[in-house]
Amino acid sequence: MEEEKKQMVTSKEFLSALKGNTGKDVLDQSVALMDERIKELETKLETIRLTYKNVGLEWDELLEKRLGETGRLRLNPRKTKASDYKNMSQPVEVFGKHNKKDKSSGVFYFPGRIAIDPLTNNIYICDDGWDRVQVFNSSYDFVFLFDHKMDGPIGICIAQDKVYVPQFHSCCLNIYSMRGQLLHSVGSKGKNELEFDSPLGIDISIDKNSIYITELQNDRVQCLNLDLSFHSFIPDIYGAKDVKLTSTEVVMLCCSDPCLIIYNYAHESVRHMITTGVRKLIINPECLFVDEFANILITDCVAHCVCVFSHEGELIHKIGKEGQERGEFIHTTGIYINQEGRLLVSSDNPNHAIQIF
Repeated sequence: MEEEKKQMVTSKEFLSALKGNTGKDVLDQSVALMDERIKELETKLETIRLTYKNVGLEWDELLEKRLGETGRLRLNPRKTKASDYKNMSQPVEVFGKHNKKDKSSGVFYFPGRIAIDPLTNNIYICDDGWDRVQVFNSSYDFVFLFDHKMDGPIGICIAQDKVYVPQFHSCCLNIYSMRGQLLHSVGSKGKNELEFDSPLGIDISIDKNSIYITELQNDRVQCLNLDLSFHSFIPDIYGAKDVKLTSTEVVMLCCSDPCLIIYNYAHESVRHMITTGVRKLIINPECLFVDEFANILITDCVAHCVCVFSHEGELIHKIGKEGQERGEFIHTTGIYINQEGRLLVSSDNPNHAIQIF
């Protein structure tokens, strides 16, 4: 808009000079229309300036540093509010239904993992059963869905104005635009570099130039560069289910006991923790989230709950139990914490597929 405004002002000055030299009144309308457009652009620009000043961003810095290749304004993520896990007994909002016979928008066959666009706050949720990703706005209304070349979308991550979705059955990684257009696809089934077997979890670190993908059947985590070239493997992660990246650690969830394995970025093991099994803290871990305060959240698809641990592995709280009412789950499949500190949980609850605490 800044550039368009400059062009309009220059054109107006040229036409005004031309009119003065030629005396042609026919240019009056063009000049008047340009005046209107310049005022419209100035109003919109001022609105944007005020909006981003309210969140602590300087306009010049925003223009210089925050315009991505797509032209979408990309803000630094706001600090997430601390989540009060011990008071999360009942959801503040629920949306979506779980129904294996209904393919309508907003209905899930198998609601899966969750990602949120930091710009629009749109919520992207995998629907493995119908091979699609459904998108909802911050008011939890359905917006759109995309399903091109989907074959078992379970994991999902948003980075650099793109949506990264591993395909569990076709064993590849698909990259989509924010509107669901397929941009790239990499990988095939196998055990070599840029080959996958049952890819599940994914996380991306822009600072580390890294994409980490868990492979359930290959018992490993495969690391790619942001240009989708191969980087390295982290082997011997039995039943690798999910991965989350912090500024210093690679946190991995797997089927072994203990189920949580933490490495540094040199891929050196830091520690193993959280035992699994009957009468243990976790029976069957499914997916993982690490909040901004280093608390570790793990869904238990057998105990039908979310377990919250400190960074040292101490159990802080359990959220939910088996059932179909609000605050209850059936096979918890996805978790995410938004910028307001709200916890989003997906499950096979037929009445409340997605619950916000």
